[in-house]
Amino acid sequence: MLFAEPQSARILVIDDEDYIRRLLRRLLAPVGYAVEEVSTAEDGLARIRADPPDLVLLDLHLPDRSGHEVLEAIRADPATRLLPVVMLTGMATAAEKMRAQAEGVTDFIAKPFSQEELLPRVRALVMLKLFSDEHEHAEHVILTLAKTIDARDPYTAGHSGRVAEYADRIAVRMGLDASARNDMRRGALFHDLGKIVIPDAILRKPGPLTREERAIIEEHPVVGHDLLSPMKTMRRTLPVVYHHHERLDGSGYPEKISGPDIPMTVRIVTIADIFDALTTDRAYRGALRIDTAFEILDEGVRQGWWDGDATRLLREVVADAGLSGSTSLGGLAAG
Repeated sequence: MLFAEPQSARILVIDDEDYIRRLLRRLLAPVGYAVEEVSTAEDGLARIRADPPDLVLLDLHLPDRSGHEVLEAIRADPATRLLPVVMLTGMATAAEKMRAQAEGVTDFIAKPFSQEELLPRVRALVMLKLFSDEHEHAEHVILTLAKTIDARDPYTAGHSGRVAEYADRIAVRMGLDASARNDMRRGALFHDLGKIVIPDAILRKPGPLTREERAIIEEHPVVGHDLLSPMKTMRRTLPVVYHHHERLDGSGYPEKISGPDIPMTVRIVTIADIFDALTTDRAYRGALRIDTAFEILDEGVRQGWWDGDATRLLREVVADAGLSGSTSLGGLAAG
């Protein structure tokens, strides 16, 4: 063995054959894994829901439900959608394997199996799960930090969450695919992360900013980008974080990119960001009426700054929520 097994990793075996469960325990327990066993699909799903393991070894044929149904249930739950699942197969047909692949199975191990075959594959999948957990933990920490930065200023508390919600509703109407929407929403949640470097005296200043203070404010997209870029899982969110203050005519910051160089996801978040800023209280002014906010957005579209389609669709989102003309956003962004 080239390196030790990950300590305290939990493996759940779901198989109705006693000798298979005993064999897996005999192979896995001596090298440090905590092996749990159940013989039915329902018991397996109950264990997974109560306390997800690090790896599931799942028999294809179970007495109460098929392994396919168990796999579908695991992938349908956001809490376990990334859980590695290895299908234990004896006489599985090619069609059954193709179905399992379509449902998101991680790997197959054919029965009967040996320690030499089993351990390297289990080790690799457990390590993958541990790495995934670390990334999820890091993302949670960063999201908490972003919310904390919003909360530094009582006027911006909840701002990033509302921007993400407005942006997502625009994207749905625009027909963006789920992957692009997910990346955009995450970028919206983190778009002001770089404000960690801005002093409170500037963030909460009730009057106009000086040129020097404005320059400090305009550093926050770069700082946010630099904080997130080392994380591979964040890389698709970086355009939103970095470019949400760009303008279509090239007069924005930090790169002064223009036109087609600004992705649609960035354009959407820009509109959502401006709208929320206009319609909520700030240190330097009170919240504007929604119709006034759209007058400002429309003027920006005419100036060639912002995307007209995104603005039009946001107007539809707000109108459908029955908020036109009001400064009270109610539950629109609560989701």
